[in-house]
Amino acid sequence: MRQFMFVVLALCVAPFALRAEPIDTLLQVVRVHTQDDALIERLGRRHTHMIVDRTKGIIVLEADATDLAVLADAGLNYAVDADATDAMHRPLLRSIGQDAGIPGFACYRTVAEARTRLDTLATLYPNLASVIDIGDSWEKSAAQPGGGEDLRVLRLTNASNGSSKPKLFLMGSIHAREYAPAELVLRFGEWLLTQYGVDADATWILDHQEVHVLVHANPDGRKKAEAAQSWRKNTNTAYCGPTSNNRGADLNRNWPFKWGAATNGSGSSTNPCEGTYRGPMAQSEPETAGTVAYVRSLYPDRRGNGDNDPAPLDTEGLFFDMHSFSKLVLWSWGWNGNGLSPNHTQLETLGRRFAWFNNYTPEPITDLYPTDGTTADTVYGELGVASFSFELGSAFFQDCASLENSILPDNLRALIYAAKTARAPYQWPAGPEAMAITVTPDLAVSGEPISIASTIDDTHFSNTQGGTQSAQNIQSANAWIATAPWQPGASALPMTAIDGAFNASSEQVAISIDSSVLTPGRTLVYVQGRDVAGNDGPVSAAFVNVYAVSEVGTLSGVVRSASDGQVIAGAQVAAGTWRSTTQANGSYSRRLPTGSYDIGATAAGFEPLSLIGVVIAGAASVERDLTLYSLCNRLTENAEAGIGAWAASAPWAISSGVTTQTGSRAWTDSPTGNYAANANTSLTSPLINLTGYENPQLSFDSWCDTEGGYDFGHVEISSNGGTSWSPAFRCDADATLRRVTIELPTLADAAQARIRFRFSSDSDVQRDGWYVDNIALAAGGPSCRATQTGGDAVFEHGFE
Repeated sequence: MRQFMFVVLALCVAPFALRAEPIDTLLQVVRVHTQDDALIERLGRRHTHMIVDRTKGIIVLEADATDLAVLADAGLNYAVDADATDAMHRPLLRSIGQDAGIPGFACYRTVAEARTRLDTLATLYPNLASVIDIGDSWEKSAAQPGGGEDLRVLRLTNASNGSSKPKLFLMGSIHAREYAPAELVLRFGEWLLTQYGVDADATWILDHQEVHVLVHANPDGRKKAEAAQSWRKNTNTAYCGPTSNNRGADLNRNWPFKWGAATNGSGSSTNPCEGTYRGPMAQSEPETAGTVAYVRSLYPDRRGNGDNDPAPLDTEGLFFDMHSFSKLVLWSWGWNGNGLSPNHTQLETLGRRFAWFNNYTPEPITDLYPTDGTTADTVYGELGVASFSFELGSAFFQDCASLENSILPDNLRALIYAAKTARAPYQWPAGPEAMAITVTPDLAVSGEPISIASTIDDTHFSNTQGGTQSAQNIQSANAWIATAPWQPGASALPMTAIDGAFNASSEQVAISIDSSVLTPGRTLVYVQGRDVAGNDGPVSAAFVNVYAVSEVGTLSGVVRSASDGQVIAGAQVAAGTWRSTTQANGSYSRRLPTGSYDIGATAAGFEPLSLIGVVIAGAASVERDLTLYSLCNRLTENAEAGIGAWAASAPWAISSGVTTQTGSRAWTDSPTGNYAANANTSLTSPLINLTGYENPQLSFDSWCDTEGGYDFGHVEISSNGGTSWSPAFRCDADATLRRVTIELPTLADAAQARIRFRFSSDSDVQRDGWYVDNIALAAGGPSCRATQTGGDAVFEHGFE
């Protein structure tokens, strides 16, 4: 660990003066070296948001010219992160030809597009979704030009089941410039709706829970951020001047619990021009008043008035306020830097479960710096509801590649787990998770035995940042057919350990049931595990499908390649929601309920295929052989034949040894040892002509030994020969050989495409670096299919 002597000097510096208008509004990403908590608190108040790494002794923050002068005057050692600064300002460049989404960031819906999407979802799923107006934005309440916005909540639940249900509330982007949170919570709502009746967990969650989604908690400010302004607060012109870009109140310092109460006023600001300005009084802003009133209407008050009064362990419901950035899972308290919340043990247990899914750092908010008048503290402090904030990703204006490849999949899994635990968030996370439920056969003819198997696992938690969670052995597991464990008349069916004994923290369990006793059709089966400490875990579910012989037919055939007629093993054949995988001889067979189906087939290295309107009759067999066109290689590089037409900036080179971390010669950023400090070097492909090619797909072997969170391998793409580049992939701290595959739709039909592998590092820790091997860019489309012969194929975009 480095020791920074300048920190001693910083302790002698007077507290930072309150900031009015900045001298220069061009923000830069800055790394400040310090481990001093008092300094971190002062920086937190001034800069509103920071990444704090106490282990490394680094703070990452945004700073304008005035901020940099203050840091210099304080004698602090700081450095501008040019790479992160460039990424932050990339939103200023509008995407050419983009017709939807935030300019330059097509993956993020605008406020207007999200508003339309909510109405569409309510129309498409009238029994599952409704939209509730919970109040007005400041601009609407003040009748400003442009009209402002309604605060609109998407309420999701099966309206046919009218019983009282636990509630999960999610709000996004209360700080306007934080792009990812709003998109994440909207995508979670869409997942629940589109997967209802398809995915068993999505189905039971909406049957037995309520999910409330406030996509844009600060719509006026978000519209400012859509125009590439680094806007945090709402747009109230009463604060800091009507035309100032620093005007408004910080809505996440304006909530009522402990408003302005953090030690020495360090949790928020009284200066209207500061980013953490808390407003003249609690709930002064209409956005806050409307959201607080709605949240209070959802949950009963289960906590006493004293700061040390815990919520009862049977308290239901969960609350999330999603933010970016820093890759954190946070829980209350934020206001009290001297003590933990009275339910800290339970909140930490659940937080460390979430962190296993998204690989974020789990910690109480106070481990960063004090905050007061915040959303999470209010909901937990007033009502006793388990409340969390996720800090998503690594940037306010997060690139779409990072959103799609990591932020969404990792955090959607965490939110699904949250929805499963909403009935008992202070209890079930202490128990094991029921995972990977399989039902065999997945479509049974009445009278056949059905096997239900699952994994019961208690090991999924993160012990980073000083965690002491321990896995317990599994004691038992039960299944429930049709009736959930908490419903009247529920009857538990004991499952057995497949290895003969419950004696480990992860167990394979199973049970066999007689399908003749089940109601024909689709039935939910619920599974729940218990550990030896008596802790029940969250419930998971699967579908059991039972039909009469007369209601089932069979679809079968062989999948072949159009180019050479060879069979394709491992292809996926889909008929509606039913799936089958081809055997070694290319054959597939799939039982199906009677009806008409659209058939799709996919396989690695091939274009997808579809057949429309295949009719399956009862007790009948239908044969359909399927022919797939191969993707065509447009670029291959295995590092064995030399540099060729690639451009390698030093020190990028082909490794000199016969074998490397990839198993053979490979491209690497550091061929002679550990990579250098402050590296920014690239390996760039020759021009690639993709005219007439569709669905480009890049694959490569990656071994990425870097310092996590600070040093990165980047894949970037260009459709204009390298004039401009867009991010497509990023790796760090992944010293495991893996095959990476990336879809690159923006390169379709590009006549001058390029790929580059770029490595960047900071000034501190150096490691072995990034090895890249067996690079391949393949694509389909008319130009590719023209080179192949074979049978008739019908593609997703129409008949060929």
